[in-house]
Amino acid sequence: MIYNEIHRLRGEGFSNSAIARKLKISRNRVIEYGRMSPEEFYSFAISLQSRSKKLDPFREEILEWLKEHPDLSGAQVLDWLGE
Repeated sequence: MIYNEIHRLRGEGFSNSAIARKLKISRNRVIEYGRMSPEEFYSFAISLQSRSKKLDPFREEILEWLKEHPDLSGAQVLDWLGE
């Protein structure tokens, strides 16, 4: 989990910039997660799972397309949704 990795690397003395480069995430995200307690991060992670996504209303339709055409790209799905 990225939260644990950030705190482990901080404990080893890495700077925020070095952690960001190593984990390939933004420095701002390192700072944000570094300031969170485990309880705060847990609440944050749960909120990400429960919020609605823009494609939720099209979920069943997209799944059908992917069953019929497993090699369908994201760009093609977007084109088909626009039709």
